[in-house]
Amino acid sequence: MLTLTILLGTLGGAVLGAAILSFANFIDWLRAGVSSYVELWRADVWLGCLYGGLFGALVAPVAYLTLIHKIGLRKALLPAATGTLIGGFVGALVGPMYAALVGIAGFFIAVKRAVDNAPRQDRPSGDSHL
Repeated sequence: MLTLTILLGTLGGAVLGAAILSFANFIDWLRAGVSSYVELWRADVWLGCLYGGLFGALVAPVAYLTLIHKIGLRKALLPAATGTLIGGFVGALVGPMYAALVGIAGFFIAVKRAVDNAPRQDRPSGDSHL
C-alpha cells in the first residue's frame, strides 16, 4: 500500500502542482502585465509537475502512515486533492513558494478532517483496503 501511496502522491502532486503553479504565475502575470503568458505557462506546467510530483512523493507516504490508513485511500483521495488545490491557490495569492507550503498544509488539513468525520464503522481494520 505504501508503494501505491507514493505513486498516487507523485501523480497527484504533479497534476495539482502544475495547476497551482500555473495559477500562481497567472496571478503574477496579472499584477505585472507580462505580454507573453502562454510562454510562461508552458514552463510552469513542467516545473509544477516536477515540484508537485516530488512533494507528493514525499508527503503522501507520511500522510498514509499517520492518517490515511485509518479511512483508506479511496475515501481520502477527493478531500486530499481539494485541500491541496484550495491551499495552493490561497498560498499563490502571496507567491509561488507559499503556494507549495500552503498547498501541503491544505492537504494535511483536509485529510485530517476526512479522518475525523469518517464514521467509526467505515474505517478499515487493516492496511488491505483502498
